[in-house]
Order: sequence, then structure tokens, then C-alpha cells
Amino acid sequence: MITETTAIVANLETRYLTGGPDDGVPVVFLHDGAWGGSADVTWGQVLPLAAEKYRVIAPDFLGYGGSAKSVRLDVSPFAFRIRHVFALLDQLGIDGPVHLVGNSFGGSVGLRALADGDYRSRIASVTTLSGTGGPWKAPDMGKLRDFDGSVAGIEAFVDLLCDDFSGRAGQVDARYRWAVAPGHFGCMSAPHLPVPEALRKERPADPYPATLAGVQTPVLLLECSEDVLLEAGWSKHLQAELQNSRAMVLPYRHCPNITHPKETWAVIGEFLDSCTGGTN
Repeated sequence: MITETTAIVANLETRYLTGGPDDGVPVVFLHDGAWGGSADVTWGQVLPLAAEKYRVIAPDFLGYGGSAKSVRLDVSPFAFRIRHVFALLDQLGIDGPVHLVGNSFGGSVGLRALADGDYRSRIASVTTLSGTGGPWKAPDMGKLRDFDGSVAGIEAFVDLLCDDFSGRAGQVDARYRWAVAPGHFGCMSAPHLPVPEALRKERPADPYPATLAGVQTPVLLLECSEDVLLEAGWSKHLQAELQNSRAMVLPYRHCPNITHPKETWAVIGEFLDSCTGGTN
């Protein structure tokens, strides 16, 4: 059974889903960053499968779903969300290494956490499904930026993210629900507001993905052959930095966790079993 909870973490409302045995190996699922993304929208069909064996925790990122509509504009979009996810784990009493599983932006958050020496020791493995850590975006990624508030707008996003599937209408309804929640539009739009010329400053160079060099933590890189949002071959760039990684190409669009949950969990579950020795 998957349970929904809202708690105060670091003085901010934080919605998260949990399930599985309390003494199970903890696996943290991180959702996509498209309009209306949330733990249930991204991982709702996978969590019950994973919870048959693992202790699953799936938070809504700040600015999304049922969590506080709060964002930081003075740091990267990854940094404050990584801190918030681990603050939630601290509050849940989970202080040992966890397995991170992320889709799209959530996969990028997992890779960026692994690249951060402050959190690396708390990560047992990372699985990233269509999440690169930032680089290698295809031109169609720009089509996800602006939302006009309509159901048709969400339908267009879902068609970019997903293959044709029987659950499309349900996915549109669930994503639209969170996309029109008070504060979500502002959180998504704020990083893109124009800045007066007098206030513009050159951003420091981003050393990523070189910050992953030498990392020995197991990483599974899942690329999708029908993905129109990322450049083909992005996983090879990351494999060049991550010595203990493996890559697979799945025959789907950007979010097979939504369209093909059983097939996707079979791949992720096999990797997690290899990391945990198949015991739990």
C-alpha cells in the first residue's frame, strides 16, 4: 500500500509517498520537472511494484505537487531540492545510503547529488531514466517551457513525454491538477523572468559532468530511443566519466515509467537487486 503524507520539513510543507517494509532497503524516487510533475504523476504506477520488496519514498520537489511552492533563484535548481530531499530523509530517520531513482529532472537531481561531495556518501546507487544532469537537450525540450493554463497545453506536454498509451487521459488529468495548483505557475516561471541589463551577471562556468569523474557509486543510465527531448547518445558522455556505470537503451519516449511501468520496473529492479545482492 502506498501512503500519502504531508509534513513540515525545513519549515516547508512537504508531500511525499511511502510504501513497502519499514525495514526494507530505502529507494527514493524523484519525479520529472515538467509542468504538473509530482511523485504520483511520475511514479504512481511503479511505486506499488517497487514497494513489494523495497521501502519506497517519493517526495514532491519544492515548487511541485503538494509541497510548498517555494524556489531558490540564487542557486541551481538542483541544489536546494537536493538539500530538501535529504532533510526529509533525516526527518524520517534514514541516515544510511539510499538508492536514488529519477526520471528526467529527477534523474538529473540524482546525478547532481552524486556529483556533490556533501551527499555522495549517502547514496548507494543512482538510476537515471532520461535525466542527464542538464546537458544534451534536444531542440524540442524548449516546447516544455511555456504553459498557457489549458488542458490542451498539458496534452501537448504529455505527447512529448510519452508514447501513445491507454492511460493518456488519466495522465493528463493528474498532471493538470498539479499544474494549476496555486503557486506552481510562479515557481516554474520565475527562473525565466527577464533581468534588467544593469543586473545581469555572467554565471560561473558549470564543471559538470567532470564533477562525476572518479565516482565509484553504481549508476544505471537509461536512455530511450524514441525520446525527442534529449540528444541521442547522452548516456555515452556520462559513461566516460562514471567508471562504475552501465547503460541501456529502451524502445520508448521520455517517460516509460508512465507508459510502461512494469517493463521499466523490471529493468530498474534488476539493477537494484545487483546492487543489494538480491536480498532485502
